[in-house]
Amino acid sequence: MASPKRVLIAGAGVAGPSLAWFLAHNGHNVTIVERAPALRTSGQQVDVAGKGVHIVKAMGIWDELLAHSTGDQGIKFVDEHDKIWAAFPVDKESGASSFVKEIEILRGEMAEVLYRHTKGDVDYVFGEQIRGLKEQAKQVTVSFAKGADRDFDVVVAADGLFSKTRDIAFSSSFAHVKSLKQCCALMSIPYKESDGYWSRWYNAPGGRCVVLRPQPKIGKTGAYLAVMTPHSGKLALLPHEAQISEFTQLFADAGWEAERVLREMKDNPSVYVQETAQVKTPSWVRGRIALLGDAGYCPSPVSGQGTTLAFVGAYILAGCLCTYDEVETALKQYEQQIKPFVEKAQALIPGVPGIANPQTSWGIAVLYTVLWWSDLIAKSGVPGWIGKLMSPVASLVSGKELEIPTYPAMSTRR
Repeated sequence: MASPKRVLIAGAGVAGPSLAWFLAHNGHNVTIVERAPALRTSGQQVDVAGKGVHIVKAMGIWDELLAHSTGDQGIKFVDEHDKIWAAFPVDKESGASSFVKEIEILRGEMAEVLYRHTKGDVDYVFGEQIRGLKEQAKQVTVSFAKGADRDFDVVVAADGLFSKTRDIAFSSSFAHVKSLKQCCALMSIPYKESDGYWSRWYNAPGGRCVVLRPQPKIGKTGAYLAVMTPHSGKLALLPHEAQISEFTQLFADAGWEAERVLREMKDNPSVYVQETAQVKTPSWVRGRIALLGDAGYCPSPVSGQGTTLAFVGAYILAGCLCTYDEVETALKQYEQQIKPFVEKAQALIPGVPGIANPQTSWGIAVLYTVLWWSDLIAKSGVPGWIGKLMSPVASLVSGKELEIPTYPAMSTRR
């Protein structure tokens, strides 16, 4: 086992506390700084699949996450009359290639679980952020917005898509935030009995879609309005009230449940708007500084891999820091080992998300016909591998799952 290190992590979302769990568990001294004044418990639904499941089970939090699961039974694609064209239930066997995963959980509840399991061993500093980084031969001197300067052996930026720490460490032009030309308004609205236990997806012409994800345990439904637009970045940066006004105009004639969502969007504190994007960087490491999760390699929400990749990245980075005494060697190994996982998660089907959000009624009809056919094949009892071969949806999203490394020097047991 490598000697204990002083590790500073920026960001108390999912990736940062996951890394902290493994490191603190193995004797490292971990500090997390979070610019929010308290743990952020907001956010919409996220999921865990594939190797992420193995990692959360190793952490001993699987059952707790499962208990907080929204209970989403699957997803239905519907038209303006709520007619179901295709329905895909939760498929535990398909893992990452299932539309809806075994664990669908609110981001805030996942953050709370991770916080509870780390707060006794990790020094959390809320209302604080990194202002400067001075790398030296054997340490990094960090200056903060409020507190005194401190020295650390390793600094990890895990503060999200628009990471401030990444900009300080690598310069603001280092990372390319690649727009996928889609902008989304996400919010929680009151649950209705008619929302049931299945997510519903509705497409409207103009590259628009409305998605409802029921959360009956808490009496809420996650509501998403998404639109394909070349001005997605500009829309995401508008003042909040202007964003509400823009989405109200964009979805006024969308049909189905759009009117309900727009009505509930007014004076709703849970509303937030974000651009669908990926983070591309030439490297994830510089000296004693590393990028983790969305800060380094956000695959975009449409990939369905963001949370899983955060867990995988945290596990690999922790494993390397526990294995190698030299920080630079550990971080270079992390970069090499995470690379295939990032490449796979970011390899979106050509045309995504546009192909799932057609501009015309004809395009929507084609999409729903393809989905109907895929649903029919899935229900026909065709053996799994033949079904994947024949189904145009399943064959596009399936693929050989990568194996995560093992680290004899890193313990996952208390």
